[in-house]
Amino acid sequence: MRTIALALVLAACSSSHHENKTISGDEARKVLLDRNWLDRMPQTDRDRLHVYRFVPSMGGGVFQDRTLFKGTFELFMFEATNNEIRFVLPETHEKVTSRYRIEAVDGPAPFDLKLTIDADPRGPQTYYGIRAETDRDGHVLEQRLHPAAR
Repeated sequence: MRTIALALVLAACSSSHHENKTISGDEARKVLLDRNWLDRMPQTDRDRLHVYRFVPSMGGGVFQDRTLFKGTFELFMFEATNNEIRFVLPETHEKVTSRYRIEAVDGPAPFDLKLTIDADPRGPQTYYGIRAETDRDGHVLEQRLHPAAR
């Protein structure tokens, strides 16, 4: 009986290391900003991906629906709190308020962050980012995607 109890305790302890850790409060807002959020890392030059970048110094953000070499973009304005993003989409005059959460994750490679936007006005709701990366003008994204073009 002790062996079974010990095995259950060890299993519970080891599985807790694989759980995602939610980033909350003001840290969530800081992590949201100036970073590329991709729904997937492309494997070929024709793979479609969606990218958000929230850049207050630019006066808003950009959403991209693209492959490595071709795509569309949409500029938007936003306000972000610790758990909500208020989007203003000038092209369609939409105003959308969406709850979001950011979690520390272990993959898919090379990502260590996961962004979920509950009522995403444009994309698939789940995006991934890299904590060490910030990208105000898009050059880091292009450098990161370049190897997939080969």
